[in-house]
Amino acid sequence: MTPLYGQLQDVTLDGVLSVIAPRTPLVPMVFDSPHSGLDMPKGFNPAVSAERVRVAADTHVDDLFLSACDVGAPLLSAHFPRSFLDVNRSLLDMDTQLVDGDWPHPVRESATAKRGMGLMWRYAWGDEPMYAAPINVAEAEGRIATYWQPYHEHLAGLLNAVYSRFGRVYHINCHSMTAVGHAISSDPAGTVRADICLGDLHGGSASSEFIALITETLEAEGLVVALNKPFRGAELVAAYSNPALERHSVQFEINRKLYMDETTRERNDGYEALKGILARMNRVLADYASQQPPKKL
Repeated sequence: MTPLYGQLQDVTLDGVLSVIAPRTPLVPMVFDSPHSGLDMPKGFNPAVSAERVRVAADTHVDDLFLSACDVGAPLLSAHFPRSFLDVNRSLLDMDTQLVDGDWPHPVRESATAKRGMGLMWRYAWGDEPMYAAPINVAEAEGRIATYWQPYHEHLAGLLNAVYSRFGRVYHINCHSMTAVGHAISSDPAGTVRADICLGDLHGGSASSEFIALITETLEAEGLVVALNKPFRGAELVAAYSNPALERHSVQFEINRKLYMDETTRERNDGYEALKGILARMNRVLADYASQQPPKKL
């Protein structure tokens, strides 16, 4: 299905994704929350409880960024758990150890797949197997067709629609992170993390001016901001950014201690304050994006 991005309407694909259209005049920004989904897909039969499947989710992140729509940007969110299928992975990051038989599609040497956190997770968390047995090729291909492809098509459609309108687009890829590194993270277990991590592929996915504006805005709110540590950005930043053409993408990671209990995933006393900070930041970013000249080709 090709969504009507010329009209930037609300879109819902049950169990897959939703798009909330801007509630005010459009600005050159797009937000997406690929890992906040909690719906358990039909036919998904993990060897662990639903709670264990959801432990990796960026719970509440879609709600924390709802103010994007109030400043004129669309917000795309996934509805399914990232450990079921991770749209922030390339199709080349398929973990072939997870599949029964030969995987008939190209793959690459993937650090995330080696850790069991590839396109489809081999582990629920740590070294806890997600499945009692490998999944078959047809099931894995079905997940890609039903979940991965629509998410990427909708994100590309939103970004292209905004870019066509303004000649530029600023993309915030919204995530959360555990307060400390863990057994299957890229940084060592026990590493204490900053309040916010911005990932720009070490300068490759967004202008330094845009990164500096986000950093300065958040630091003025009293938050500690890290750049590319521990997350530099992944597929949804790499695939859709090109700063030379005024296509800017930033992976935005929020330390979960700021807004929720990591064990229960319940909102904590800091939730509303953080949501207010993000709303003020989004207004600053929307104003900035609206004032930039389009790229002259």
